[in-house]
Amino acid sequence: MRINGHFKILLVDDSRDDTFLIRRTLEKAGMGKMCNVVVDGQEAIEYLRGEGIYADRGTYPFPTVILSDLKMPRMSGFELLRWVRQHPECAVIPTILFTSSAIESDVQAAYELGANAYMVKPTDLKEFEELLRLTCQYWTRCERPPALHKC
Repeated sequence: MRINGHFKILLVDDSRDDTFLIRRTLEKAGMGKMCNVVVDGQEAIEYLRGEGIYADRGTYPFPTVILSDLKMPRMSGFELLRWVRQHPECAVIPTILFTSSAIESDVQAAYELGANAYMVKPTDLKEFEELLRLTCQYWTRCERPPALHKC
């Protein structure tokens, strides 16, 4: 897998178990250092704006991909997606909803709000790892717009 040093994932997920599995999978693929984690949509906005502890872009680089859960406290994945798409500097960031919900209305709403992809988290560990590996492989090969400023 060709990995650009500028490829950075912002993982937005309140589940410690899922976060652990995602980070472990990324580490196995040699991408562990390319992922920063926040626990909900509100914290993701703070990260994207470079506010508070996220002001240091050396430690918290602007992401090239957002991988977000759907159901979270304070601000859901839907609300985060709506916010991202309303801010031109962030609207170009591929945003993938990676969730346990296979509800058809959730899938429909996600795409209506501008999700680049909607993926249901597999319950099988091997399938989970393979889906993440393929997702990262795809997005690391996509061309990116020029460097952006904070949202």
